[in-house]
Amino acid sequence: MDSLAYAMMMGNFNTRVSLFQSENEKKDAEEVLNSTEWTKNSLPKEETTAVVSVAEKIGLMLQMRMRDLEAETCRRLIAWEDEKHYSSSGGAKVMSNPFDDRETVDALALASLFKMLDSLDQELEQMEYWLQERAAAIKPLTDDCAGIEEENRQLEQQWKSYDMLGLEMKRLLQGLEINAETEKVLKNPASALSYDSDGRVMVKESEEGIEKIYRAGKALLEAIEYPKKSGGMHLKAVNERCDHLDEITKGYCTALAQIIVTVMEQYKTDVVAESDHGKVSKNDTHSTIAKKIRDTQKKFQSALLGYIKPIEVLAALSPDMLPALRDAYAEMVSEGILMKKRCKGYFQALPGKNAAYMNRAGKDIKDYVPFEVSREEGVNAPDIRGALSELLPVIAREAYFTSALFGSNTKDHDGREKKRNFENTRAAVDNASQHFRYYINRSCGINSDDSSGKATAEMSVKGDPLLNLVASICLNEAMESYIDHEKKGGDHSLSLAYVRATILDLRKRADKQWVVWVEKQMEWIRSNDGVPPSGKRAGVFPSFARFPCYLDHVLMCCREGRDEDYVPDMAHIKVINYYLQKLAATLLESLKDCATRESTDKEYASDVMQMENTFFFTQSIKQRGPAISDLFGKQVTKANAITKESTDAYLGWMIKKEFTALHELFTKLSKIRKEYGDKEVPEHVPKQLFVKTLTKEASREVLKERITSMNTRMGKHLSEEGGLIPVAWKALVKVLFEWFGRWEKLSSSIYKHKLDPGALDVVRIAKAAGGGSKPRATAGNNEFGFKTILALKNRDKV
Repeated sequence: MDSLAYAMMMGNFNTRVSLFQSENEKKDAEEVLNSTEWTKNSLPKEETTAVVSVAEKIGLMLQMRMRDLEAETCRRLIAWEDEKHYSSSGGAKVMSNPFDDRETVDALALASLFKMLDSLDQELEQMEYWLQERAAAIKPLTDDCAGIEEENRQLEQQWKSYDMLGLEMKRLLQGLEINAETEKVLKNPASALSYDSDGRVMVKESEEGIEKIYRAGKALLEAIEYPKKSGGMHLKAVNERCDHLDEITKGYCTALAQIIVTVMEQYKTDVVAESDHGKVSKNDTHSTIAKKIRDTQKKFQSALLGYIKPIEVLAALSPDMLPALRDAYAEMVSEGILMKKRCKGYFQALPGKNAAYMNRAGKDIKDYVPFEVSREEGVNAPDIRGALSELLPVIAREAYFTSALFGSNTKDHDGREKKRNFENTRAAVDNASQHFRYYINRSCGINSDDSSGKATAEMSVKGDPLLNLVASICLNEAMESYIDHEKKGGDHSLSLAYVRATILDLRKRADKQWVVWVEKQMEWIRSNDGVPPSGKRAGVFPSFARFPCYLDHVLMCCREGRDEDYVPDMAHIKVINYYLQKLAATLLESLKDCATRESTDKEYASDVMQMENTFFFTQSIKQRGPAISDLFGKQVTKANAITKESTDAYLGWMIKKEFTALHELFTKLSKIRKEYGDKEVPEHVPKQLFVKTLTKEASREVLKERITSMNTRMGKHLSEEGGLIPVAWKALVKVLFEWFGRWEKLSSSIYKHKLDPGALDVVRIAKAAGGGSKPRATAGNNEFGFKTILALKNRDKV
C-alpha cells in the first residue's frame, strides 16, 4: 500500500499494479463504497450548489477522497523517514523525550517540508472552494452559451438541408420542364398535320407531323413519369407542376384520339371505295368474295400501322380513352371490311346458298324407314367447312391486329391482366365480326337462345338437330388449325385463343340444341313404341331398327363433298360421344325393361327379344366401320354379353321342350351316377326301360320330326329382319351335338348300349332340316356368325 501511495505521489500513474493486494483490502473497499451516502446531505452545503448531476457528485466525492489519501500518504512518508533515521542512529529511544531530536538538521528540514505541504494544502483547498463558487456563478452563462451553440448548430444543419433541398427541387423541376415547341404541339396536335382543301388529312405529307406528335407525347409521358421514378410526388411544387401537366395531357389525348378516329374513318372510306364499295356481283364465287375481304382487310390494317406509336402513347397517358377508340375501330371494320352486304353475298355464294337451316333435313328417329334403301337429304356441310376455312383466318387476323394496336404487352402481365386484355379484345372483335357471326350461326342451324335457366327436358327442339350435330363436328375439326402448339404467347396466342373461343361458343350453342333433341328421342325409346305387350314375335324393335338409319344419315351428311370412306372422329368429341353413347345405352335399357315387365312372356319371349335385338344392334354397329365400333364399344360389349346369355337360355329351352323325356332320363342317370357310381345305375333304371325309352323318343323318324319342329318354331320366334335365324340354327346344331354326344358316352359307359342315331347323325339331320345352314341374305346379315354363337355353353349341364 505504501509503494502504491508513493507511486501516486510521484506521478507514476502508469505503474501497473493490482488494485487490491488481498481479499481483505477488497472487502474494505466494498464496505467504504457501500457505506458512502450518495446524497446531497453527505457533502458540505457550499459544495452542493455546484452539483447538478450524479456524475458531478461522484467526481466531487472522488476528489475529496483523493485529497484525504494524499494527506495520509504524506503522514506515512514522514513516519517512514523518522523510522529510517532511528534505524540509522542505532535504534529508537523508547523512554527518551521525543522532542530531543527535533533540533537536528534533518528534523528541521522535515518540519519545514511539512509546513510547506500543509500551507499548500490549505491554499489548494481555498483555491478549490473559490473555483467552485466561480463555477456556480458562471453556470447560467455557460448554460446559455451551450443553448446558443446548439441553436447555431441546428441552424447550420438546417441551412445545409435547405441547400440540398433546393438542389433536389431544381433537379425535379427541371425534369418536369417541357420546351415551348413541344408544348405547342401538345396543346394543338392537329397543327402538326397537313390538310387538303376539303379538310382531309394528307397522309404522306403528315408523316413527319405524326412523328412530331409522337415525340411530343413521349416527352410528356417522360415528364409525368419523372417525379414518380425520382420520388418527389409528395412535394407541393412538384404536385402543382404535375397538375398542370395533367391538364395538358387531357387536351392532348382528346385531340390525338380525334385525329386517330378521323384518319381511320378516312382510310376505311378509301379502302372500301377501292373494293367497289363492297358490292357482290352474280359472277363472284365465295372464294372470290373471301379474297376481296382479305385484301381489303390487309390494306386497311397496313395503312394504320403508322399510327401504332401514337396509340401506344395514348394508351400510356390515358388508358380510359382506349376502349372508346377500340370500339370506334371495331365499328369501322363492321361497316367496312366485314360489312353486312359482303358477308351476306359470301354466304349466298356458297354451294348450298346457306339454305340448309330452312330445309330441316334432320328428323326424329321414329320417322326413319328401316330395311329400305332411301336417299336422305343432306345439310350442306361443305358450306360450313368452306365458311370456316375461308373466313376464320380473317377473324383471327382481326383479333391479332386489335390486340396489337389497342392492347398492351401481355407477356409482362399477370393472369388477371391477360384475361382483362383478352376480354376487351374479344368484345371489340365480336362487334367487328357481328355480321359474320350472324350468318355462320344460320349456317350451323343455331337459333337465338331464349331458354336460359331452363332444364334440358323443359326445352323444345329448335332448328335442325342434324345440322347442329354436323356443324359441331365441322367446328371441332376447324379448331385443330387454331391450337397454339408453339405457345409463343403475346398477340399471336391471343388471336388463336379468340378463334378457339368463338368456335367453342358456336359448338356450345349447336350442341345444346342437338342435346335437347337427343333427350326427346330417349323419351320415345323408353316408351317402347311398337313392342307387343307379351313380347312374342316382337322382332327387331322399331327403336333398334331405326337407330342405324340415323347413324347412316349422320355419316352421309358428314361425307358431303368428301370421300365416301371418310368417317368423322366422333369418339373424341366429348359432348357428341357422351350423348350418342347415352342414346345407345337407352336402347339397351329399354330392351331390359321390356324383357322384365310383367306382361312379357318369361318362357322364351324375353330371351328371344333380347338375343335378337342385341344381335341386330351389334351387327349394325360393326358394319359401319371401326370408328363407329370404337364409339359404341361399351354398348357393343354389353350387347354381346346379353346376346350370349339369352341365346344360351333360348337354345336350352328349345332342346328341353322337344326332348323332354330324353332330357329327364339322362338327367336322372347323371344324378344316380354321381351319387352311387356306374354299377348302381342299372338297379335304379333298368336297361330294358332305358332302351325302351330311347326307342320311343330317339328313333331317327322321331328326331327328324322334332328337329324339323324346332326349325319351324325358331322361324316363328325370330324375324327375317334380325338376321339371327341361320346363325342361331347353327348354334343349335352345335348344342345338339354336345348334348347327344354326352348322352351317347353315358349310354355306352353304363349300359354298353350305342345310340342310334348318334350325335353325328343328329347333326346331319339338323343341317338337313335347316337347309344346309346357309345364311339368308337379309338386312341384318352380318359376321357375328357361327364362331360367336357356337362359343355359347349350355349352363344346365346334364
